[in-house]
Amino acid sequence: MLNLQTLQNKLADGFETMYVYIEESTDFDTITVNIQKMLHIAEEEGKEYEVMDYCLSFDGTHFTHGSTDNIVFGDEEECIKFCTNYLWELRDEEDETISLSEARKEVVNSSNGSFKYS
Repeated sequence: MLNLQTLQNKLADGFETMYVYIEESTDFDTITVNIQKMLHIAEEEGKEYEVMDYCLSFDGTHFTHGSTDNIVFGDEEECIKFCTNYLWELRDEEDETISLSEARKEVVNSSNGSFKYS
C-alpha cells in the first residue's frame, strides 16, 4: 500500500509525480499523481485529490479511492499480488479452479499496467 514515507522519499529524490496503482478487485488502473498534492491530502483526514476519474483520499493509514475504499499502491507488483489473490479466492468461492499463475495472467492482461502476458 502507498504510504507517506514512499511519497516523502520520492519527493526528496526530486520527483514531482509518480505512478500509483489502484486496485479494482480483480484488476487495477495505473495513474500518475502529483506527490505534493498526495502529501497535502494526508495532512487532514477527509481531504480529497481528484485526478482523472479518481477521487483519492487518506484515511490516516493508507490512501484509498472511491466509496468502496479501493486501495492505492505505490508498487505495481504489490498491487498485482493483491488482485491475483483476490481473483483466486473469488474463483475458489465460485467452485472454479484456477491456478495462481492463471489468476496473475488474467489480472495483468485486464489491467493497464506496465506489461501484458501473451
